[in-house]
Amino acid sequence: MLQRSLVAQNLAAGKGFVGGGWLGPEAPTALNPPAYPLFLALFLYLGVPLPYLWVELMQALLSALLIWLVPITMLYLTRSRQSALIAALLIAVYPPLIYFPKQISPAIFATFFTTLAFLGCLSLLAKPTQACAFGTGIVWGVAVQVEPVLLLGIPVVVGACWLLSDNLRQTFYSSWRPILLSVLVCLILVLPWTIRNVHTFGRFVPIKTSFGLNFWMGNNPFATGYQYTEDGRPIIATLDPQMLELLSSTDEASRYEYLQRKAVEWILFHPARFLELTLRRIYYFWVISPTFQVTEQNIVESPMLYQIRGWLQFPVLLLAALGAILAQRNQERRLLIINLCWVIVFTIPYMISVAGNTRFRIPAEPATVMFGAYSIVHSAMCLTSRWSRMRLRCGGSARD
Repeated sequence: MLQRSLVAQNLAAGKGFVGGGWLGPEAPTALNPPAYPLFLALFLYLGVPLPYLWVELMQALLSALLIWLVPITMLYLTRSRQSALIAALLIAVYPPLIYFPKQISPAIFATFFTTLAFLGCLSLLAKPTQACAFGTGIVWGVAVQVEPVLLLGIPVVVGACWLLSDNLRQTFYSSWRPILLSVLVCLILVLPWTIRNVHTFGRFVPIKTSFGLNFWMGNNPFATGYQYTEDGRPIIATLDPQMLELLSSTDEASRYEYLQRKAVEWILFHPARFLELTLRRIYYFWVISPTFQVTEQNIVESPMLYQIRGWLQFPVLLLAALGAILAQRNQERRLLIINLCWVIVFTIPYMISVAGNTRFRIPAEPATVMFGAYSIVHSAMCLTSRWSRMRLRCGGSARD
């Protein structure tokens, strides 16, 4: 939050994308994707009173719009109005989407644009027109500058939609031109930021530099799966002074690339430990990490609240797992494959790096909510069907 606010303040002051990078002095940065700092800077630049309150209100609006986007996505996936209605009701009362609008964090921003991007993919495959392709490309271009994970996610979903088509060859010939147009529009929107990064750092940085840093934080002799050591120290505090001096003397991209190489070397020599940490990180990502137990940074509520939030995540995951099983059993291939892609794409970057914050998971939550809605609807249908059969049997026995 502090890094994004600093960059936003510098943007509003006309200094450009400059911030105090981790392990280095204040300098040109691409530590975070550009969209959210620009969003913050807009309100600072306009000079409105209480600018961060306006940010929170806008985030609340985007969270509310998910009540509209998620059921539309559900209709594309299942064509079930009942499932779409239940998905809308679940999103409306889902605690993280109520809690995070009040945080100066990209969580809601990323969730909104991720859902919009997946919906764009589905609508383009359903209606591959030039207008739809152009609109989807704009959505992609903005979304990947909010959440760079979508650079991997959207092509995966497009490929999955192709494979799910009833007539693969016909779908390919009718869709490849609109998809190509969408990709080109997306690249045109992202290209200025990438060119800026190449000019600033002298190397290819598509969106942000921070993966190397996060990858090292998750894979080193002191790694625990989140951002702190077993004794509660920040992982960065384990670097010796000579290493810190070396890193601070280079630009942001170079220092994080160096740390990424060190992480790869450590993994090659400690594959079993890497596997253990990966399993830990999956748990931390989908339930809760121990971060709230060792630091007061960004922790404003009682630690018990965070613990309760972790406990509540278990029934959510069980309901989503049941929905995936029912989707497989009922041959709802589109719902199953698209939502699994959604979940897996967002899990992969954090299962190999660090999974210290709940907000990392929020963009994947609409997929679990849709699985949960499907499980509720079809479980209710099964119970209703069984109850009807029991009444018929009882009625028949009485007449006999």
